[in-house]
Amino acid sequence: MFFSKHNENITYINHYSGLLEVEGEGVLRREDTELWHDSSRNWAKEYDTLSVTEGITGLGDGYIDFFSHIDCLILSRTVESVAASPELIKRWRKSKVLICGEYDTFAERFADENGLRFLHSDIHLADDDIEIAHEHDIITLRFHENGSSDIHYNCFTPGSSAGSYGGGEYANPLPRDFYVGCTIEDFANNFNERVRGQILSNETLKRFLEISNERHHKSTMTRKRMTKEQKEAAKKVIKTKKKGNNWTAFYDEDNGRYFAEIIYTSREGREQYNYEITQDIYSRLGTFADDVENERLIKTAKMTYSFENTMYGTLGPERTVWDEEAEEAMKATKAKQNKDSKKKN
Repeated sequence: MFFSKHNENITYINHYSGLLEVEGEGVLRREDTELWHDSSRNWAKEYDTLSVTEGITGLGDGYIDFFSHIDCLILSRTVESVAASPELIKRWRKSKVLICGEYDTFAERFADENGLRFLHSDIHLADDDIEIAHEHDIITLRFHENGSSDIHYNCFTPGSSAGSYGGGEYANPLPRDFYVGCTIEDFANNFNERVRGQILSNETLKRFLEISNERHHKSTMTRKRMTKEQKEAAKKVIKTKKKGNNWTAFYDEDNGRYFAEIIYTSREGREQYNYEITQDIYSRLGTFADDVENERLIKTAKMTYSFENTMYGTLGPERTVWDEEAEEAMKATKAKQNKDSKKKN
């Protein structure tokens, strides 16, 4: 535990795991980083995570710059401002600094407005004292960047005698959508009676469950609306698009013009020819039984702006390279050649 030289209300707690917690009240200033125990100007570089606890309302000019090297900043719900220079934000975006906090708080807005990653902060659920085993468990709901969550137990016991295994930690994974339809009462029912009361009175957990469910509901409704819109868009495409084995034609509603493309793909590469066609050509496409006739009709277009793409190098200003498809074609060709070679041998 360290104390600020200039502000007796500011305390730093070293967790010896790269995590540094700062406790206090009001807005923190640059001078608050000067400690009694250490005159070194670079002491903060020992930590990669800074946790700003409740009671602190803001990080003033110059304060966060002192911790510019961190890769994770945890902001409590009482924090309402962070003075960060554009240069610092730019460095943080480049190094992918993670901002943690509760939903619908300044922490989430700060991350969103500055293009930084955001993750809901872990929630301390309860402390479980098991007297018969002389055990004390700290129970935490943890969130991970891959979208998973778990219930983490950090167990403390005095030794490894009978009924006491010396402590340790373990975690029970949760389904990704464990919060869907889950009330705080439902959540508490998964724990023993010793801690159930603590969980029921956990305001942070209650807020998380309510907001998560609300967001899930909105997301579901949005997906349903999008699906309906997509269906309508698909119907439009069907009406304004024709397709054969090697050709596609469509009507561009934005500019009232008709276009077509012919694509040939072989082991030598891919050739694509694009045309602007007339309405008359478009109306006749698909009326031939033989697709070759449809392709010939496309090629008669008087309004033509064709270009060719192949797997080979540039032969003209309108020619480009299809790298991925070329690589796949080459792999397939080599595989076939090796197979034929083995058969001959």
